[in-house]
Amino acid sequence: MKVGIIGYGNMASSMLEGLLRSGVLSSTDVVVSSRTASRMSPLAERWPDVETTVDNRLAASRSQVLFVCVRSEQAKEVVESIRPSLSPSAHVVLINGGVRLSDLRGIDIRFSKVIPTVTAEVGKGVTLMHHGDNVTDEQRDRLERMFSAVGTVKVIDEDRFDVGTSMTSCGPAFVATFIEEFAKAAASRGGYSYEESLAMVTETVLATAALMSEGRNPASICRAVATEGGITERGLNVMRSDLPTMLDMVMDAILSEHRRTGPELGSH
Repeated sequence: MKVGIIGYGNMASSMLEGLLRSGVLSSTDVVVSSRTASRMSPLAERWPDVETTVDNRLAASRSQVLFVCVRSEQAKEVVESIRPSLSPSAHVVLINGGVRLSDLRGIDIRFSKVIPTVTAEVGKGVTLMHHGDNVTDEQRDRLERMFSAVGTVKVIDEDRFDVGTSMTSCGPAFVATFIEEFAKAAASRGGYSYEESLAMVTETVLATAALMSEGRNPASICRAVATEGGITERGLNVMRSDLPTMLDMVMDAILSEHRRTGPELGSH
């Protein structure tokens, strides 16, 4: 089975790296197309058997599963341009939260929609997925198995993507920013370099996530660490006062951008 990718930005790169590392895809079965050939140079060096091209139609014609990883405003135009090159049984997978399948109504193609995460590169994280009505059971199962190799797959209704994306796809940036700022705040108080602080906070976040993955909930962890009137409780009081408002603002900003780009796509 040949798998194609059109558009090779950060998300496509992380997704492909994870799928190749996991072994669920073989490099000889992948073709990648990008209008900027130089962007694919690191890919060609790391995975020399991956076929690269600047011709989207060529990639489409060779692929049984084709990932379209372009910006929202480009998606419909790209899909229409490759349509004549696709085989009748091709499965086109949109890697874009801003494109609704209803925006592509009238295009007789089997579409699924996937929002991966950059953490797929290390075989972890949550991939959000939605299938069009005309996608076969075999195609659904194949795509879900593919992404199960790089984390957890959650199949959802399409109207749940906007909020879900904020947690799974945007989330790594938010978590990384928390780690960075925590490390900077600690390092600025003296005694530890930024590099030492970053390593310590990162390991603490990993260990806390491991506890939660084994069934511990946030409240139980807080109770285990914070004693009444103690130093941890003082810090938690600050976070509980300020963090909800900040995260509401973050969510509002994300959802506002989804609403803004949606109508733009529909006008193309």
